[in-house]
Amino acid sequence: MENKIFSFGKVKGMNMVEVMNMENIHANFSGLQYLWGQYNRSTNDTVKKEIAECFKTYAGDYIIRFGKYKGLTLKQIDEINRSYLENYLTHNDNEEIRMVVKTYLKYHPKKISQEYNIYQQKAYAYYDELKKRINDSRQSSIEQVIRVLGYTIENGKFEHCPWGCDMHSRKYRHAFLRKGTDDSYFVGCYKCGEKRNFIKFVCEKKGYSFTEALKWISDILGIMVSNVRHKNIEEIKREFINTEEEILLEKRILPEISLEGEGFGFNKGVYPPAFFKRGFTVEDAEEMEVYFAGRDCTNGFRNRICFLVRDLDGRLVGIVGRNKYSEEEYYDYWAKRLGLKNMSKEEQIKKIENQNCKYIKYYNSPGFRAGCVLYNASRLVNNHKEQIFIVEGVFDVMKMVKYGYKNTVGMFGHSLSRGQLYQLYKLYKDVMDKIKVFLLVDNDEAGLKGFENNVKSLQELGFKNIYKMVIEGAKDAGEATKEQVDKAYKTAHLQTIRYRKKKIVIKDYDTCLKKVIE
Repeated sequence: MENKIFSFGKVKGMNMVEVMNMENIHANFSGLQYLWGQYNRSTNDTVKKEIAECFKTYAGDYIIRFGKYKGLTLKQIDEINRSYLENYLTHNDNEEIRMVVKTYLKYHPKKISQEYNIYQQKAYAYYDELKKRINDSRQSSIEQVIRVLGYTIENGKFEHCPWGCDMHSRKYRHAFLRKGTDDSYFVGCYKCGEKRNFIKFVCEKKGYSFTEALKWISDILGIMVSNVRHKNIEEIKREFINTEEEILLEKRILPEISLEGEGFGFNKGVYPPAFFKRGFTVEDAEEMEVYFAGRDCTNGFRNRICFLVRDLDGRLVGIVGRNKYSEEEYYDYWAKRLGLKNMSKEEQIKKIENQNCKYIKYYNSPGFRAGCVLYNASRLVNNHKEQIFIVEGVFDVMKMVKYGYKNTVGMFGHSLSRGQLYQLYKLYKDVMDKIKVFLLVDNDEAGLKGFENNVKSLQELGFKNIYKMVIEGAKDAGEATKEQVDKAYKTAHLQTIRYRKKKIVIKDYDTCLKKVIE
C-alpha cells in the first residue's frame, strides 16, 4: 500500500512515513516532534485529522534511534520483544515517543497473557527502584562494592586503572569514581580514556547481566525495596503471576438531613445578582432545588447559594453552599467595608484574613461526603436514556440542564471518586456497553488531567462509549452559551484508548464487608 501524503504547510506533498522519521525538519525539531507539536497547537481540523491518521496508520513504521533496538521500527521491535514497547518505551522521557508507541499499541493490539504483563510491569518497577537506591547511596558505599570486586580505592581514586593502563605505576592515580550529572555513578580513567556507568562496570567485571548486577550490588549494600529484601525473578513471578487486577468501589449510605429547625434561613424566590448574571432564572433554581441563604441564616451557609444534594433514593443527604462572590469580589467587598482601599491588594487580603474573613468558595453541611454522591444523580434513576453527561461543578450541572441536557451529573471536582463510580455502576451496570458517556472537561490543566483518570476508571468499570467534550471559548459549562455547548456536543470525540475491564470489588461501609462482583 502506498503511503499517504500531507496536504498542509511545510509538509505539503510529503510522504507521511518519511516526515514522521525525519531527524531534522525544522530548527532542532525532528519530524515526529514537529507533527506532535502541530497536532497539539493547530486549530485546523484538516491538519489534526491528517496527523491523527498518520499516527494511527503508520505508528508501527516509526524508527527508534536509541537503545538496544536502535534502527528498528516499532513493528520489528514488537516481533522481538513486546514487553520492551509496553513497559519501557511507554515510559520514555520524550512525550512524542510515548505517544507514538502508545498509538501503535492501541491500534495494533497483540494478545499476551495477563500474567506475563503483570509480572513484567512489577519486575521493571522493582529493578528501577533498585537502580535508584544504588545511585542514591553514598560514595563510600559504592567504593565498598568496588573493593569486593578486588580493586583498591580510596576517596574516589583507584590505586591502579581497572583496565590495566598503569599497572606498574603508583605515582599517578588516573582512575576515578565520580557521580555524573544524571545522578548516577561512573568509573573512568584519564590516561586510557575508558569510562563506564558503575552498574555496567560491574556487569563487565563480573560477566553479569544488568539485572544480575543490580541484585549483586544490592546484596552487598543491604538495599531493601518496599521494606522487603529484593527477590529473584522467580520469586517476583510467583508473587504476582496470579494477581487479578481489581477496581474498588465504595458504597456508603449518608444520613438523611432536614431543613427544618437548622437555621438555613432560605428565602424562596430571592437570589443574589451573581446568580442572575450567570444567566439563571428563579424557575431554573426551583427546578434544581437551589436556594439562597440570606441574612436570616444563622449557620455557615449565610450569604451562599445553596444546592440540595440527594442520593439515588431521593433522600436529602447534603447541602453545598457556594459563595455568592468570586474571590476578587469578596476581598473587594471586605476592603470597602473595613476601609482598606488605600492599601495594596496583598495588604488588604492579609488584613481581611486576620479578621477571620478568609475566602471560602464552598461550605458543606456537617457530615456530608461529596465523594459518595453525584450531584443530580437522583433524577437519573429509572431514566433509560442512551446517554449521560458528567461535569465538574454544580453550576455546570445547572447550565447543562437549562440547555436541555437533563441527564447531567456533577463530580464536585475534577475526578470521579470510588463512591461516585459505585453510583454509576448501580445506575448503568446492565447497559454499560451501550450507553454513551460524555465527559465535559474544564479547559485547564487540572481538568484535562482529571479527564484522563476518569476515562481509565470508567473503562475499567466496563463503560465502552466514552466521549470527550471541550467547550471552545469558555472555561466550563457554567460560563458557556447554549451554542457553545451544542457545538461541543456535536464535535465530541470518542475515546479509542481501551483499558482492560477489571474485577469489581465493592466495599460496603454499612456492613463492613467486601462484595466481589464477577
